[in-house]
Formats: sequence, structure tokens, C-alpha cells
Amino acid sequence: MLIRIDTREQTPLAFEHCATVRGTIGTFDYAIEGDQDFFAVERKSLPDLIQSLAIQKNWIRELKKIRRVHAVGFPRLFYVVEACREDIELFDYSIFTRGRVGATFIFHQLSELEYNFDVHAIFSGDALGAARDIHRLLKRRSEDLKAQEGES
Repeated sequence: MLIRIDTREQTPLAFEHCATVRGTIGTFDYAIEGDQDFFAVERKSLPDLIQSLAIQKNWIRELKKIRRVHAVGFPRLFYVVEACREDIELFDYSIFTRGRVGATFIFHQLSELEYNFDVHAIFSGDALGAARDIHRLLKRRSEDLKAQEGES
């Protein structure tokens, strides 16, 4: 399995025992080479996740991305977050000067993604955990593709 990493990833993850290649992915960050138009995984740091959920223009952009991948038929949507769910409670929300952004609001927005848009949020703890979870998801996708080829 060859993992494609989107060229916009500023600090790409390292994967043990798996080769990678840089290239564009229409939506999201990591995919199997050759399958990037049909399945990819989104990686988020905790600040990126919170800003995507809390800032209106980012929220709208996030929903557009989700609608775009639903429209092309992605079977599942995964956000792999380099943090623990508890880290949402500990985040310093003082950077938000407007409104009442806090953990409760972030958990509400996250439940919107999960329930209304069928996004699976996986909290991996850190970059190493994120790399392992992304590899696990892409490996499962690869197995699924191989099984589909065998049915043909």
C-alpha cells in the first residue's frame, strides 16, 4: 500500500513500514495512491479542529468539503484528531474575542458533524497515534478494495 499525502500538508505524518508519496488530493489529507478521488482521511490538530468548528467562515468551508465528498460518493468520512477528547475541555478559548466559544459549543459542533454529516471523529492523542489510526483506516480501505476486485 502506498499512502498519498496531500501537498498542502505542512507537517506530513511519518508512517512505519509504509511508503508515501506527495501529491494533490481533492479533499482531505491522506489516501491510498490511486484511490484519492474516492476515499481520503482528514487530519486535524486540536487548534485546527476548534477553529474549523468555532469560526463561521471555517465552519462553512468545512461543511462544503463534507458535502463535496458525500456528492462524489465517499463511503465514510473520518477526521483523525491529534488530541484526546478531554483536551477540548482544556483548550485556551481566550483567543476567541467574539461570542461564547468554549468546550460546550465545540462538543455541540462536533455532534453536528457526527450526527448530521456522518463524520467519524477519531481522537488519536498525538501525531504518532494519528499516523497509526490513519494507516489502520487506509489499510482497511485497501482490504475492502481488494475484496471488491475479487468479486469482479
